[in-house]
Amino acid sequence: MVALKIIVLFVAGFSLLSSAAAGWEPCPKPCACFSNDGEKYVNCSRADLTSVPAGIPTDVQQLLLSGNGIAKLSRTDFAGLKSLVGIDLSSNQLTDDAILPGTFDDLPFLGVLNLAANENFTDVPKNLPAQLYTLYFDYNKVTRVTEDSFRHLPQLVYVDFENNQVENIAPGSFEYQHHLTGLSIGFNQITELPDGLFKTTKLQYLGLRFNQLTRVPVDLPGTLTDLDLVGNKIKEIPSRVFSNLTELQTIQVWQQDTLTTIGDDAFDGLGKLQILDADFCSIDRLTNATLSGLSGMWELYMGSSRIPYIPTGAFHDIKNITTLWLDGNQLTTLDPVLLDTKTLPRLSEVFIWDNPWTCDCHLRWLKEHIDNNNTAPTIDSPHIMVCNAPPKLKGRAFDTLTPKDFVCEDGDYDPSTAKSSRPGRVEVVRDERMHMPFTGAGKSLRVPTVWRDENMSICTPAVVDDYSILCMAGVVLLFLWVGFSMGIFVGKIQRSFSEGLDKMRF
Repeated sequence: MVALKIIVLFVAGFSLLSSAAAGWEPCPKPCACFSNDGEKYVNCSRADLTSVPAGIPTDVQQLLLSGNGIAKLSRTDFAGLKSLVGIDLSSNQLTDDAILPGTFDDLPFLGVLNLAANENFTDVPKNLPAQLYTLYFDYNKVTRVTEDSFRHLPQLVYVDFENNQVENIAPGSFEYQHHLTGLSIGFNQITELPDGLFKTTKLQYLGLRFNQLTRVPVDLPGTLTDLDLVGNKIKEIPSRVFSNLTELQTIQVWQQDTLTTIGDDAFDGLGKLQILDADFCSIDRLTNATLSGLSGMWELYMGSSRIPYIPTGAFHDIKNITTLWLDGNQLTTLDPVLLDTKTLPRLSEVFIWDNPWTCDCHLRWLKEHIDNNNTAPTIDSPHIMVCNAPPKLKGRAFDTLTPKDFVCEDGDYDPSTAKSSRPGRVEVVRDERMHMPFTGAGKSLRVPTVWRDENMSICTPAVVDDYSILCMAGVVLLFLWVGFSMGIFVGKIQRSFSEGLDKMRF
């Protein structure tokens, strides 16, 4: 027992000596005083306090008072604490009128204030320091944001307003926040944002996840780099809706089963976008223009949606893509052009499991790629890729099959063979440039689809473009030439016949 007392006295004495050596004033009970990264902290959190304790060291920079029962604040609580930079008053019992005038007047450097989870706040308190640049006000009970909510806080840079009960934000609510770069107002009940709400700000991050928005907000500031629209009720991303947001680097719209449509050129102008996350939506269509403009994108997430087919030109703009998520869709086949590293040289990972694959000759290339050491791009988890058709392979995983199992029925075109079952057809050539002698030096015609046989190339009847017109014109000219030749031939016969009759008469 004596030894224990000696140890306790030694530790206490050592703590006092350490505090004195560090220049600390005595630490009030039941708080803990320490330094971290060059800042001096006083931690009085979860100490069953009903008021700010007296005797806090005057050189404190971070004061932690969270998880107590403090219900009132006045100037005497923080008198003399002129070095304070941040105060954490989260999870207390503060109300709208709990902060008296002058409470923070002695704190010239106070910039960060945490008033989260006090539960009785229904509005932003008026007696906050004007120099505040970071405000945490999440998990309170605010139902609306008015023109006056932030008017007295012109230096705000970041505001966390998540998990309140906000339904409406009045126009002009952020008119005086010229320095605002980050705003989190997710997990509220907001149905619509007024156009131009943030036009005077310098917003870079806007978090709107899990509200009730039914359309993409428009007229957002061009400084925006990160937009979070996760978990809303948006039905469509219209064409060119982000055209002025040329600095955007991430867009998140995942977990919206209402989102079915992404308009052509919806991301036009977003050459700096790096991440598009549209997982867990109901997107049911991709076109060659859906992803146009995304030349700088690294990661694309479109898993757990309803995409049934991807046209061969869908990824022609996303040449810097590294990671591609298409799992959990309705894909039955995939053209090898889509994952060709000649056009997508940085593509390294592809996630395409949980699709109803038709394991025929058109997917043989994919099985061969997987079996060939699965070199870039790597097809993730091929052992859980399962065939849905044909019937004899239904339910079979890719890793239980060989390329020879991926065959087409008689009469189906097999791209792996030199000749198809259709006479005269050898292969399908897409996007081929056909050089024509009459187009001039260095010129060519682009043909979306042609059938090539061993001796010639002929147009697909379904293609209606400049080349098709030229083909048809050629056919017409051929007929005219044949007709002209036949006319000459018939004329000669007629003349010969006439001469024969004349001779017979004489």
